[in-house]
Amino acid sequence: MPTLTINGRDVEVGDEFLHLSPEQQNATVDEIAHSMGVHPAQADAPQMGAPGVVNGTGRAFATGVPILGGLADKLDAATNATLAPALNGLFSDKDQLHGDWSDRYRQALSAQNGADQGFATAHPVLNTGGQIAGSLAAGAALPVAGAGAGLLARAGTSAAQNAALGGLDSYTRGGNPWEGVTLGAGMGAGAGAISHFGRSDVLGSIARHLAGVGLGAAGGAAGAEMEGTDPLAAAMTGAATGAAGEAVGAAAKPVAAGARALEENAGANLTDRAFNARDVATQKVAQILANEGLNSGSLSEKLAQMGPRATLMDVSPTAVQAAGAIGAEPGRGQTVLRDFVQNRENASGGRVADMLTQAIGPRGDGDALVSALDNERRQAAGPLYESALTTPVQDSDELQSIMKTPAFRTALAKANTLASNEGRSLYAPTGESGMHGPVMAPDVANMTLQDLHYVQRAMQDNIGEIKAGAGFKDNELSRSIAGVRKDLLAQMDGMSPEYQQARKIYAGASRVRDSYDDGFKAFDSSTGENHLTNDMMERKLAGFESQSERQAYLLGARQRISNIMGASRNNRQRAYTLFGVGNDNPDFENQQKLATLLSYVRPAANQEAAQGAIQDDMRQRLGYSIAAPEAEPITPESVHGPDNPLVDAHGNALEPESEEGQAEIARRIAHAETEQQAAADLLAEQKQAALQFSGPDRARGQAAADALLNGLKTERQFGETKNEVSGDSKTARRLQGRQLIAASEVNLPSSVPTTVTRVASSLANAVVGSAMRRRADAVNYEMARLLAGSDTRLAAPSGPKKPNGKATPQPDPIAAALLRNPGIRERVDTKNSIAQALLTAAITQANMNGSR
Repeated sequence: MPTLTINGRDVEVGDEFLHLSPEQQNATVDEIAHSMGVHPAQADAPQMGAPGVVNGTGRAFATGVPILGGLADKLDAATNATLAPALNGLFSDKDQLHGDWSDRYRQALSAQNGADQGFATAHPVLNTGGQIAGSLAAGAALPVAGAGAGLLARAGTSAAQNAALGGLDSYTRGGNPWEGVTLGAGMGAGAGAISHFGRSDVLGSIARHLAGVGLGAAGGAAGAEMEGTDPLAAAMTGAATGAAGEAVGAAAKPVAAGARALEENAGANLTDRAFNARDVATQKVAQILANEGLNSGSLSEKLAQMGPRATLMDVSPTAVQAAGAIGAEPGRGQTVLRDFVQNRENASGGRVADMLTQAIGPRGDGDALVSALDNERRQAAGPLYESALTTPVQDSDELQSIMKTPAFRTALAKANTLASNEGRSLYAPTGESGMHGPVMAPDVANMTLQDLHYVQRAMQDNIGEIKAGAGFKDNELSRSIAGVRKDLLAQMDGMSPEYQQARKIYAGASRVRDSYDDGFKAFDSSTGENHLTNDMMERKLAGFESQSERQAYLLGARQRISNIMGASRNNRQRAYTLFGVGNDNPDFENQQKLATLLSYVRPAANQEAAQGAIQDDMRQRLGYSIAAPEAEPITPESVHGPDNPLVDAHGNALEPESEEGQAEIARRIAHAETEQQAAADLLAEQKQAALQFSGPDRARGQAAADALLNGLKTERQFGETKNEVSGDSKTARRLQGRQLIAASEVNLPSSVPTTVTRVASSLANAVVGSAMRRRADAVNYEMARLLAGSDTRLAAPSGPKKPNGKATPQPDPIAAALLRNPGIRERVDTKNSIAQALLTAAITQANMNGSR
């Protein structure tokens, strides 16, 4: 029931008092005062004059503080009533408090209320302003509950918080606490709903308004049920207070916008800050990620898989749609995105080349390597052949048996042609005559190993000329010739150990050279009978006799890849095709072959190390040596000259013949020798590493292959992103993307008739088109900066794991994501504090008016 304080005495009246007009309420108060024996001229308590401006404004400020403001005069009165017996002697009779404690309290409270009323009468504007200032200051200090929660949760939490505030404040001021509860709940629901991180579309705004009004109505009806009054009327009142709360929440926005305009972190310029572009853009990007179900954990994982240059538009299909739409709209956002993807695209070829270098070794000079291997073979075997080939042939029964075979006779004819070119003949008359003249036979007595060498080479040529039978080259005839040749070579080796050593060196060097040629064909995409499968490559690599052969095989494959890529470093598409990036053909084995190759051989640091390792290995295995070229000597002339003047530590020129000049030359020579030795030591380490092999390391090979393939897939995605942003995407995707960004013009729904749409849109754009274009440019510019970045805070946090392994659900992932940004959180907190301050002031003023 309402309580009136009349001359320091509390009098309870019925609820019907509240429904009287102001004139009727004043008359009723006079009648009650008269019945109490109190007359207007009578004063049973000391009267305080109206306080001064400073004191009165301070009292008004304190009175405006919610809850505590309603207790301020009462606490002062209680203090005065308690101390009056001891202090009355210090005051005149008219200022003394008399009676028991209750009488003294009523007298003191009447004096406090009289002072407040006197200041309000004398200075109504200052009094009201002071009260509002007190409410604002206290409200700004109140915590804002429910930040980051969902729409209903945020409105409900705000309703509960402000219902408690309104009820307690109304009670301390002597008003009806249930009315304070209803008022606080309704206005709190409205302000809470409008402060929620809502969407900028029409439906989102309607939902917020309905939530605020609806919760206010529900609170009013519930309060009416508790008091036993009319629920319908109370619900209508609650709905009105909910709408008022929305108005208060909306009023906080321009105030917060003014503060935001001064904050550099809120936008690139004043215009952008006025449109709240940075926060709106952040909300839009957060919405994109939330719609795809991406949280900070899954987003971080996707970005990590693509490497440090990956952006949101590379890992999110919806984000790249939005980027494509911004790229199609002239403005700052288009410039940001197009410049970014073009700059990244320009460096893509170099990155692909670096990835290939990391996986299979640096790009080399194939012709130089082949020439070096051929020279190595020639230098090692040539002198031995030259010495051995002059050895006379030693006849034997085994040799005569070989010479009678058709394979030998056929090859002898070719060998005789070579001898004839030198002015010799491999035949001699037998002394018999035939149909065509004297019978000729091999002249073994005059033959040298050079002649038999011609024969065995002719046999080798004949084997190669035999056409494949039934799809196989090593048929019976070729195997038969090969057997005769093997027997002949055994005879020749027995005649000359030098020839045997020369053949060993030549054959060993040829295996390395052939390995290079085989590697050149490792990744050919042919599917015919000569197609190299992964199993075939495995057997080949396992069958090599030395690691130098495997290293040569890798070098051949690397050279082939370089040739396929071409001279242009930016020709990445060929690398995608070569390794099947974007190819879903399950029979395409180049990816598996890459892993197999890298499991058997580790690429050398450079071609010099690879070539040196191969040569060192061949010389050690095959038992020969070739003198290494001597290092270029370091002389005084090589450490100073016109391009490298001789100077001291301070840059002063030195004469070479001077003592200081000689000392500087000696220092430079020592330094150059140290560097030369360090380079030699490094090369030795690199050569040794190129030949390390203890069996196939499949884990390393697969990891190296995966790193290359993932890198190529990433670069391919970068290219697709670039095409999207540059306007090369499909029209449908660009249209879908426009719904994700800030619109630069008014577009009515397609459900509206076309004629109406065209006319209405034209009129709307004529009115607000310029502002919308500026806002769209501001928001889309900020969106472009976010989409071209990799800030995982734009996604909702992953959330803690429950014991059953499930993540704790987030009530509002978008709000949760936005509040992870310190700048946005600070601006939201500022806006919420302003809104709560305004709301507190409104509730407090309503309670003070109601108590009066």
